[in-house]
Amino acid sequence: MNARLSAITLCLAAAGCAQLPDLELAKQARTGGDLKVAEENFRPLAELGYTDAELGLADVLVQQPDAARQAEGEAIYRRAATDSPIARVKLGKWLVNKPDATPAERQEAVELLRESVASGDQSVLLAMVRLQLEDPQTADLAAVERQLTEWQARGMPQARLGWVMLYRARGDYEAHLDEIRSSCEAWLSEVSDCYVELATVYRIQGDEEAVQELVSRIESDFSSQRVAPNQVNSVARALAGEGSGQPRPEEAKQLYEAIAPQWPDAWAGLADLTRNNPQLGESEQVVEYLEKGVEAGSSRAAIALGQIYLNGQLVPAEPAKAEQYLLTAIPREPKARIILARLYREGKLGQVHADKALEQLLIAAREGNPQADVALAQLFGDGRGIRINPVYAYGFATLAKEQGMPQADMWMERMTPRLQPGDLERVRAMVAQEKSARNGQQLTQHTPNNQARDML
Repeated sequence: MNARLSAITLCLAAAGCAQLPDLELAKQARTGGDLKVAEENFRPLAELGYTDAELGLADVLVQQPDAARQAEGEAIYRRAATDSPIARVKLGKWLVNKPDATPAERQEAVELLRESVASGDQSVLLAMVRLQLEDPQTADLAAVERQLTEWQARGMPQARLGWVMLYRARGDYEAHLDEIRSSCEAWLSEVSDCYVELATVYRIQGDEEAVQELVSRIESDFSSQRVAPNQVNSVARALAGEGSGQPRPEEAKQLYEAIAPQWPDAWAGLADLTRNNPQLGESEQVVEYLEKGVEAGSSRAAIALGQIYLNGQLVPAEPAKAEQYLLTAIPREPKARIILARLYREGKLGQVHADKALEQLLIAAREGNPQADVALAQLFGDGRGIRINPVYAYGFATLAKEQGMPQADMWMERMTPRLQPGDLERVRAMVAQEKSARNGQQLTQHTPNNQARDML
């Protein structure tokens, strides 16, 4: 510990080190949603090995819209989970909320949360409910209802919010609006998730005064750092989105504008809002919002601009500009690879670049995007700018089918008449090799680009 303190003290003498990192300040900033200040104070302490700071830094990172920073936060949780029960709880909660989590990650979350419940940790109960209700088609809703009834009988306050999740999953949310309103109004000071529920309820009920009061309150709580920008973002989406009740685009715009300086994706939210509500601005305003988002570091804004310039929406088509925006988006928006591959495959830049399309699709497929497997089946099945290869087309369609993509059947049917004797064995070998690549077992001397050239 003395060595750590000495290292911090030495920091004062280092160039650019203006002040000591403050753990309490970091915690207050994290709670209040000032993620920049929180990270500035957590990170140097985390690098010195302070467990509280490491977990605090991870908490900040997984709240970011940036997939790379989320991955960094998850890696911290995993390192700390070896020795820290708190880290295991945090990792379990994160995996429940992680965008596009794999089935294996969902199962890992179940095991971590069950371990926490067994140890008496009530803080994970809502995460357990959320995980159980993730797929309402397969969820045991009756079992969840029994569980919530038991929690409620035991006086566990989390049960009241668990019922809200169950109502959504069962499809009878609107039959319980008064109950949801009463519960969330009572819990709003302690459970910030209630902001979204109240925004939804007030909008459905058409309660103009309540909507205005809620918007003012969340703006005030955001300004005083009691509410994080991502939570304000969720309320804006609830006010603007589809569903029952009259949309509230003006209030949504007000909230997006409030958080845009701290939450770059808010610019993309403003762009979507303006496109869906032309009374808020012209097409030039949409593009301006997205450009501000890209400048602030929003990959969501970059991929949106890429699509706009690729398809000639709102502005004349400029494929070269679309390519640059999509390349900018790729590190944090993997789906940009699918759009970029289409640009290359369709010859939007003046000629077909099958090698570039293949490279992008291979990377996307190996990152777990089943749409890329469908696109690869199409690439090798259509033969646009590339020699038709029924084995590869059938193989990638097989991989897509295994991931539940309905389009896969069409490509398998199209390729079946083209298969020669022995080709099905080659398909099986190709599928096995590709699965190994996706498990990280590919030869290290092959880059994706070299592998793409090998397939051409």
